[in-house]
Amino acid sequence: MSTLQLWAIGIDEVRGIFSAEPENADRLRTAATQRFGASAIPQPGLLGKLGPLLRGNHDPAAPRPGAPSPQDIEDLLAGHFVPPDRLVPAWNLLEFWIEHLALSSARWQLSEAGLNELDFALAKAQVPSWYGLSDLFKANLGISLTRCAGLADGFVRGEHARAMATAWASGLAELDPSQQELAGAIIEFLSGFTEWASEARTAGHPEPDLVAIFRSTD
Repeated sequence: MSTLQLWAIGIDEVRGIFSAEPENADRLRTAATQRFGASAIPQPGLLGKLGPLLRGNHDPAAPRPGAPSPQDIEDLLAGHFVPPDRLVPAWNLLEFWIEHLALSSARWQLSEAGLNELDFALAKAQVPSWYGLSDLFKANLGISLTRCAGLADGFVRGEHARAMATAWASGLAELDPSQQELAGAIIEFLSGFTEWASEARTAGHPEPDLVAIFRSTD
């Protein structure tokens, strides 16, 4: 099922993952190990090299499909090239780290056709086109990780997210009932940006931007 994921996080924090300072890199490694388990733990010495040959089919330490390896972790933290066959685990890892660092997040099941239909309905309701969902992907994340097939990434600044919430709210009543529920949920998420920006300033962190990833299985 296709999914739309939104996060409130500074774009520089996302980009900083790919050139992480040692202390931050250690925190991200630890979080990844806790999330993905043994598949993300380096296997030292000869035992680690022989381990895959000695393990049974049901060994919990065996890498799971889509789970990042220790090499994936190091490649992302250093901003290194990720081979095509490791892109899916690498994006799974990046999405986890963004979730780990973000002030808030939301996720919806939404087909590509549904996304386009919602944008069209918003335009009919006089919402400016630059506040549509598709516009979230006009500026990609600016990272070294190549996109997977069927994946789109992008971001807009926090002030754009706040304006987007206001614009959508003005046209909400004109949407079909089937679209109002989704649009209302997105408005509710976007409405948090004022509070999150205040929290970030108080904590001495960058104000959040709106980061989006869409994975299509259509």
